[in-house]
Amino acid sequence: MTPGSRGPEESAPKVIDEVVAPGVLRCTLNRPDHANMLTRGVMDGLRSSLTRAIDDDEVLIVVITGAGPSFCEGVDPAEAELFFSSTQAYRTFLIAVRDLYLLFAAVPKPIIAAVNGTARMGGIELALACDLIVASSAARLGDGHPGGIGGGGVSKRLPEAIGSRNARWLMYTGELVDAERAYQLGLVQQVYPAEQFGAEVVALAQQIVGRRMGSSLGRIKALTMPARPGLAELHDEIDQSIRQYFDPDVIAGFAQWQDAELP
Repeated sequence: MTPGSRGPEESAPKVIDEVVAPGVLRCTLNRPDHANMLTRGVMDGLRSSLTRAIDDDEVLIVVITGAGPSFCEGVDPAEAELFFSSTQAYRTFLIAVRDLYLLFAAVPKPIIAAVNGTARMGGIELALACDLIVASSAARLGDGHPGGIGGGGVSKRLPEAIGSRNARWLMYTGELVDAERAYQLGLVQQVYPAEQFGAEVVALAQQIVGRRMGSSLGRIKALTMPARPGLAELHDEIDQSIRQYFDPDVIAGFAQWQDAELP
């Protein structure tokens, strides 16, 4: 995961969760002026929403989406300066990300990533942590990490989603593909017109909930959850990410990348 935007932290809630239909909890990343980039506040908000989903028997499915034109475009550089202050600080941050996405897997209910706009870097890692990914026709998705090295599990979860060669393509090239191409790759399971995206996602969530019998949705999730990545594989990516971003040759060009690539 890498920095993704500039600007002061706003005072509005970083994640808004609301029941939008019976059994459907929608969690909206609420930093539209900052491409919904990840901060400690956003991560805490997601953790709180998932805990609510676990504890609330009335919540049967979770939808995660973004406000504005972005789904999520990485980590806010205002906080990334803290994360990158030392190798230990960066490792602590990546372990917190790892634990958040392991919580996604532990929620005994389906979680849908409703990718309304651009998803890259930490945003694609967030989407990959969900059970299903659906996309607006206006969405663009890809890896986008500088040099192709993440830290939030992308090198482990992306190949599981689209195969190793397609994953290498996105990681080597940094290409962001449109929603239709993402569907062809198998990265997203359905594409909906941008104009009806919110309503279509809620209808999908209701369709899934409507098929529920007792705890069947949780059982499906448990039965189909991939065995990989395991902790050792996730730690391998964390170690490689630390080596990458604290390499003197990488540090030298990182500021130039930020100026050229970040919104």
